[in-house]
Amino acid sequence: MNIKLIIIASLITSAIFAQTTTICNYKLSPISEKYKIKDTDDEPTKSTIKMLLSAFEIAKDFDYILKFNQAESSSQIEESIVNESFKNNYLYTIAKILIGKGTYYQNRKEKLVLHQNELMGELFLIKDTLVNDWEIGKDYKKIGKFMCLKATKKCSSCNKIEEVWFAPEIPVPFGPLGYGGLPGLIVEVKNYSSILTLKEITYTKKEVKITRPIKGKKITKDELDEMTGKIRDNADKMNH
Repeated sequence: MNIKLIIIASLITSAIFAQTTTICNYKLSPISEKYKIKDTDDEPTKSTIKMLLSAFEIAKDFDYILKFNQAESSSQIEESIVNESFKNNYLYTIAKILIGKGTYYQNRKEKLVLHQNELMGELFLIKDTLVNDWEIGKDYKKIGKFMCLKATKKCSSCNKIEEVWFAPEIPVPFGPLGYGGLPGLIVEVKNYSSILTLKEITYTKKEVKITRPIKGKKITKDELDEMTGKIRDNADKMNH
C-alpha cells in the first residue's frame, strides 16, 4: 500500500470520527536490547537494570487511556484498575515514571497541550502548543489493523530523536503522553528505552467526559525544560 492510498483511506473514515468519542488503550514494553546485562557491567549497573525490568513488569499491566473527540483529548494511566497490591510496592512509582506520569490534555481549536503533573512535591500545569513540527518520512508499517506512517523530531529538552507512528485513517491530531499535531492518531511512541503501543480502540456515541485540568502552578514547556536543565546541571556538578 502506498502513501497516497493511506491518505485516501483517511478521507473515507473522517465522517465516522466526527460523531463519536474514541477510547484508546495503550500498553508499554521495554526495548529488550537496552536492558541486557553485560559481563563488563559493575554491580550497581546490574542492580539498576534488574530494578527497571521489575518496574516494567508492573508497568506492562497498566492501561494507558487516551480519550478523544473531534475537538479535544485527554490521556493518563487508568489507576482505578491497577492491582492494589502494586501500589504498596516502591517500584510502582518507578513504573509510573516509565510510562508517563500525570494527565495530558490537548485542544485542537486552541492548538493547546496541557500537562498536569507533580514535580518535586509541587503540582504544575505545563502549557505547550499542539503543532505539527514533525518530519514525516516514507516508512510505513502495519500496527494492529492500522497502516501507519513514521514521524520523527528532535526532543527539545534531551536532544534525542523522538519517533512516533501515526494512522492517517484516524484523522485527528492527538496521541498519548501529549504527543500530537500530526495528520492522524499516534498509534505508537518509541523513546530510548521503551515503546508505548495502541492495543485496543473503542468507538462510542455515548458522551464521554474529557476534563480540562486547571489546578497547578502554570508554567510553559520551555520554562520547565529550563528548570529541569538547571537541576541536571547542579546534579552533575555534585557528582564531580
